[in-house]
Amino acid sequence: MTENQTENIIQTIKLTQKLRASVAHVFQNLGDGCSVAKGNEKQILNTFHESLLDVNNDFSELEKACGSLQSLSSVIPNSIYLSIDPAIDKSPVYTQIFQAYKWSNKVSDLAGYGASVLDAHVKIKRTQQMGAAQAKKLKRTPPTGHAYGPSIVENYAARFNQKAGGLSVQVTRPLGSHAVLQVTLGHILKAQVALRGLMIEWVNVRGYTEENPDESKLELWSKSKYLVFQKVTESATAATLHFYSPHNAELSLTSFMHWFQRYRTLFSASCQKCGKHYLNGLPPTWRDLRTTEPYHDVCRQ
Repeated sequence: MTENQTENIIQTIKLTQKLRASVAHVFQNLGDGCSVAKGNEKQILNTFHESLLDVNNDFSELEKACGSLQSLSSVIPNSIYLSIDPAIDKSPVYTQIFQAYKWSNKVSDLAGYGASVLDAHVKIKRTQQMGAAQAKKLKRTPPTGHAYGPSIVENYAARFNQKAGGLSVQVTRPLGSHAVLQVTLGHILKAQVALRGLMIEWVNVRGYTEENPDESKLELWSKSKYLVFQKVTESATAATLHFYSPHNAELSLTSFMHWFQRYRTLFSASCQKCGKHYLNGLPPTWRDLRTTEPYHDVCRQ
């Protein structure tokens, strides 16, 4: 669109506004009347005549201005349809909504009929059909992993200490009857394993040379200041979930301790996938839960 065409359009819009104002003035005079002095009624006709002349002149000017405009259909082919509003009677929206409403009502009725037929003829009531012996077989035995006494935990700790592998276990009870295993693996790391009976509730791993932040009490929640032992703590937490077995707590704790013992080669073993001892400044901090082989975090997938 050229600058001349733009000016013509602006001029046409102004003339249209002027025509609308003169027409509004005529209808306002017709509706409200004109205030003239008594005995000079002909002035009313003259006023209306002048108003109509103004409308005629404005319309003529607008018609001349419109004649100078060029059609924009070549630039915007479908622009002539922008001013056409859709007819409400010809729009299919109401018909579609009505059909959807009838369809939903029909589906609801059919679903109700199907439910009544199933309830009347099938009557699936498994609890009534199940005999006493059958129900007794399906009854689950309650977990017993949390019900072990202090002597059982002491025996397990003594059994771990007798085995070779540099694993040392000390039992403390800062939380009452439930024990916390102070696990030391060589000169590499120390771990605190909180138990409930024989079930592992929490594992926290710190370096061998790291001191307890508060020596007056057992600190279970403070993380290690070294990233490598934070990664080992995450791996040990995942292992507790993997070996979790509330119906066989002895096997669960023993499996976890055997798996955890493999961290004695934390700083000496190479990754089984990439073959490197260190990757991004960290040794292989993950031990496979089945084969106990070392992997880096990015290599174990």
